[in-house]
Amino acid sequence: MMYDNVEFFIKEFNVSRETIEKLNKYRDYLLISNKITNLIGKSTEKHIYHRHFIDSAQIYNIIDKRLDIVDLGSGAGFPGLIIKLLLDNQNIKSNVILVEKSKKKSYFLSNLVEKLNLRAEIKNEKLEEYNFKNQSTVVARAFKKTKETLDLLYPSIYNIKEIILLKGRTYQQEIHDAKKKYTFNLEKFRSVTSNESFIIKITDVKCYTT
Repeated sequence: MMYDNVEFFIKEFNVSRETIEKLNKYRDYLLISNKITNLIGKSTEKHIYHRHFIDSAQIYNIIDKRLDIVDLGSGAGFPGLIIKLLLDNQNIKSNVILVEKSKKKSYFLSNLVEKLNLRAEIKNEKLEEYNFKNQSTVVARAFKKTKETLDLLYPSIYNIKEIILLKGRTYQQEIHDAKKKYTFNLEKFRSVTSNESFIIKITDVKCYTT
């Protein structure tokens, strides 16, 4: 069954009324802000739950929730802030860090976090400048290609336990290209929002070329 509303969150995560209110407030503020800052495609505005909220939430059960959760190129807060809402719903205290180089998008994220009364760190900087201080789970959606993502992360790989990427139909070619330079363990999960999309979980990354 395809969901385009809060029912998915009630069924899959048994979310509280407070979390439902925050999700709806998130949607409303996103629609207002999208008139000023390009946060999501205009064609997705009528399907925010399905295209953005549910797409982000589906990775919740495959991430290590004990670690720092670092969202690369967070943009409108996907998937990081949806993960944060679900963590709070289960009273799990993991740190969520949103790395976003755009000042406008970082400003939106700061306002959103305040409106939703969430505790999340917003880092307005390039990923190359971000310092992974603790063991981390890295998540990314609509970010760079897999090899480029690994290139950026590899200098900090000892502080990264797992990398979870939401990918479209080109994911297999991206994995093929990444394996020309890196070895890694790979798990694949079919997306619940698109038959052509997959979630890939990468661990134990090693570089074998210079």
